[in-house]
Amino acid sequence: MTAVSLFRYFVAAGLINAALFAFLLFIRKKNSTAGILLICFMLVVSFQALLNAFDTREFFLTFPHLSRISWLQLSLFGPLIYLFTKKMTDGGKRLALKDAVHLLPFLFYLAVLSPWLLQSAATKRALLMDFDGLSRLDFGWLNQLSLCMITGYLLLSLALLRKFGKTIENTFSDISNRRLVWLRQFIYGILGILVVSALGFYGRKWQVPVITHFYHYNYFLVVALVYWLAAKCLLQPEIFSPGDIKQTTDGKYRKSGLQAAAEKTIYDRLLEHMTAARPFLDPDLTIFTLAEQLKVSRHHLSQAINEQAGKTFHDFVNYYRIEAVKLRLEDPASAHYSILSLAMDCGFNSKATFNTTFKKLTGTTPSAYQKLHKDTFNPVGAVDGTLSPV
Repeated sequence: MTAVSLFRYFVAAGLINAALFAFLLFIRKKNSTAGILLICFMLVVSFQALLNAFDTREFFLTFPHLSRISWLQLSLFGPLIYLFTKKMTDGGKRLALKDAVHLLPFLFYLAVLSPWLLQSAATKRALLMDFDGLSRLDFGWLNQLSLCMITGYLLLSLALLRKFGKTIENTFSDISNRRLVWLRQFIYGILGILVVSALGFYGRKWQVPVITHFYHYNYFLVVALVYWLAAKCLLQPEIFSPGDIKQTTDGKYRKSGLQAAAEKTIYDRLLEHMTAARPFLDPDLTIFTLAEQLKVSRHHLSQAINEQAGKTFHDFVNYYRIEAVKLRLEDPASAHYSILSLAMDCGFNSKATFNTTFKKLTGTTPSAYQKLHKDTFNPVGAVDGTLSPV
């Protein structure tokens, strides 16, 4: 069996499996907008791979109306990835009317391709007889535009993820399960495949040896990536439940109306509350919970933390947690407890987050810190009132 045959079998299986994955996602009891967008993306990508795997004269003479459909489908790749990312990072909102603007590339491509798409099957077959000559049009301006457009949408998606990262850091004290690392990996994977696609595209256009063969086989990587994404979604359905994520401040607060004196008052009250009530011991503490406890606006509280402490909400709270852990590690009475159990008692619920945060704030590991202070006695007590995360 030739490599081409194996590739075609793999892609055909990919389309069947993508359809199965899409069906399994669709029948879930709770199907979010992001889930629907992912289903659409999986099916479009799998069908695109199929068209590229069977890009031969015989295939398109048999199915003439499928010719150049792959050109049209490329206009959907970028918008679907972008909208999927947007729905994963905006708190689960439904598609809005303004999102329809991302259909414009598809409508533009449809208008450009309509003279070909509207021709009869007989006319298309006659033109497809010169398949090699017609194939050279695959490397024209429209498909070059597709490479640029998809790249632009991927960069916009990464920008959304960066903004989302700032949002969750100013909203949650624990962000370990909210960072959407898998989505960032997926987008970077698509970017990497796009580079391979571009090499194959221009290699085929200019007949460059070796890389000309990348033109079709890059879809092997695309199908493999779709497999990976589908598996993540089925094995971790909670990825479609971003939770109570709301857009927070961008850090500039130009329109907040909060005066400097009032901001300082809120911050002083916050420091007193952190010492007296120790809310940081709650692993699920959020900016909304803390604002409610202090009876202040969430936006104003976030501003006070960001500008007075120079930290995000996430870093601010974890500072207190680390200080509490340090006191426990220095206390001989806690020697029989594991370091992880002490971390959990002090508000952490992720070992990785605790270790990373401890090393960042102390410059050493928790075990090394405990060993260094094993002979020091410090009575267990609350974080003293002189503590300040500035």
